[in-house]
Amino acid sequence: METQASDALRRFELENEVKSEDGDAIYNYDRVSQNKLRDQKPWTKDPTYFKHVKVSALALLKMAMHARSGGQLEVMGILQGKVEDKTFVVMDAFALPVEGTETRVTALDEGYEYMVGYQTTCEASGRVEPVIGWYHSHPGYGCWLSGIDVSTQLVHQQHEDPYLAIVVDPVRTM
Repeated sequence: METQASDALRRFELENEVKSEDGDAIYNYDRVSQNKLRDQKPWTKDPTYFKHVKVSALALLKMAMHARSGGQLEVMGILQGKVEDKTFVVMDAFALPVEGTETRVTALDEGYEYMVGYQTTCEASGRVEPVIGWYHSHPGYGCWLSGIDVSTQLVHQQHEDPYLAIVVDPVRTM
């Protein structure tokens, strides 16, 4: 049984090109280099600039637990992290207190107020990583962006560029 589990893990890691990072390096945040890259905005000149997304184990676990806790209802959260050469690095994730249905989740004013308050608290406590995107769940119907999701993503990209969207399906993929 243990051999089957380790074989399955190895196969999953190979098929999904899972790579381990050097210890805590993923958590290092250099404000100067981040500001420089954000000022240059190379992604505005190349719509296919971003090629990769790295997600810390912490962020992945938080997204998975949150998605599972929603049951058949969609949930939504925010991603914190940084951008590196052609890569989004998701360092942390936090759940938003928003209401969802079986097919839609919407962050109303309370959700946006919560996001601002959370980011302010993070900065006051020394966590300087900005919000770099959002995640939400599609329980039982796959990982894809619906038309509403694309519209939401477009609005965020117009105001918070660059911005990443992740969809989690706690039924089919976990």
